[in-house]
Amino acid sequence: MPLYTVSAIVLRRINFSETDRIVTLYTREHGKISAIAKGSRKPISRLSGATETLTYGKVALATGKNLEVVTQFEVKESFPRIREDLKRLAYAGYCAELTDVLTENRQPSGDLFDLLLSTLYLMERPNDPEKIAHMFELKLMKLLGYEPSLDECLRCRKPLPVSDLFFSPSLGGMVCRECAPLPDDAIQIPQAAIEAMRGLLEADAPEVERMEISDTAMDFIARVMRWYIRYRAEREIKSLDFLQALKVSG
Repeated sequence: MPLYTVSAIVLRRINFSETDRIVTLYTREHGKISAIAKGSRKPISRLSGATETLTYGKVALATGKNLEVVTQFEVKESFPRIREDLKRLAYAGYCAELTDVLTENRQPSGDLFDLLLSTLYLMERPNDPEKIAHMFELKLMKLLGYEPSLDECLRCRKPLPVSDLFFSPSLGGMVCRECAPLPDDAIQIPQAAIEAMRGLLEADAPEVERMEISDTAMDFIARVMRWYIRYRAEREIKSLDFLQALKVSG
C-alpha cells in the first residue's frame, strides 16, 4: 500500500470493532480524510492517545481500498488545557464538528487548516472560548464562500443605520427596517454585536485576544450564528444544543 505523511487534526473518532477506531482527520495537504486506526482501542496501543479528538500531529497513512490506514501518529500538540476545562472542550469540539459538517472529503484548504489550528491554540490560552469560537464561525463561513454581509442592507445596498438592525440567516446578512416587509427569519441585533462580528471576522489572532465583547453582544452573536449556520449546514450540528445548555447552566 502506498504510504504518505500529512499534518492533521483529529475531528472525530468512532469505535469500529473491539480493537479499532475510525478517525476523521482534517489535513493540510488533502483536506478531510477518513482512516482506520487499527488496534487503537487497546490500552497499550501507540495510537490510543494519539487518535483522541482535537489532537494535532504528523500522521503516516497507507492507502487502503475503502479507508486510509493510520500507520503512525506523531503528536505535536494534545491541548491539555482544553481537555481539562469542560467549557473549552465543548467549544473546541464544536469547531471540530463544524469543520467536519461543512467540508467535503479531499477538498484541501491550507487556510482552513491554519484557522482551525490557530483556534485551538487560542483556546489553549487564557481566552474566552466562546469569543474564539465565534471568530472561528465567522472566518470559516468566509473561507467557505458564505461570508455574512455586515456593512450594508442586502436589499437597498445603503449603509446601515445605527438602530433597527436585523440579520436574516436566509439572505445571509443585514436588512434595514426601511426595506419592509422584513424576512420571516429576521433577527433584531444591536449595533454593538454587529461591530463585534466585524471585528472577529477581520482581526488577526492578537487583535482577537485583546477584543472585549459584552455578554449581551455575545448572546446576540450566538443566536445569529446558530441560525445562520443551521441554514447553511446540510445536517444538524449536534454540539449546538450542548453549548446552549452549558450557557444556561453557567
